[in-house]
Amino acid sequence: MNQTLVSHVPPSSTRRILVVEDEGNQAFILRSVLRKLPSCEVTTAASGEQALRLFEQQPFDLLVTDLRMPGMDGISLAQAIRSAYPKTAIILITAFGNEQVRQAAERLSVAFVLDKPVETSQVRTAALDALNMPR
Repeated sequence: MNQTLVSHVPPSSTRRILVVEDEGNQAFILRSVLRKLPSCEVTTAASGEQALRLFEQQPFDLLVTDLRMPGMDGISLAQAIRSAYPKTAIILITAFGNEQVRQAAERLSVAFVLDKPVETSQVRTAALDALNMPR
């Protein structure tokens, strides 16, 4: 009896992360930390506008964005992403973590607001939690 075995290839379990940071050194550090997460692919953008263009090409599972950037700020970017891609987890990094920023982040269901200076371990833990991955 001849049997044909059909191999089912599971869908990709790679998580896509977009880091949006206009300061090159900070973007490099964030990317380096997040690239060490299991099964994660990290892309960087230097502006909110560039981030939106990247999302149009292929959505991301996690957005990690700075608050203060030239042009579109992190809250405006989070609002645009939440509206168009409601399943994307969002982490906001800020040196200006006042109550108004926190309330805006809460309204947008931002997973975490991290205050600068942020420790790399905080970024790692927040990203794992936001993606519902084991620590």
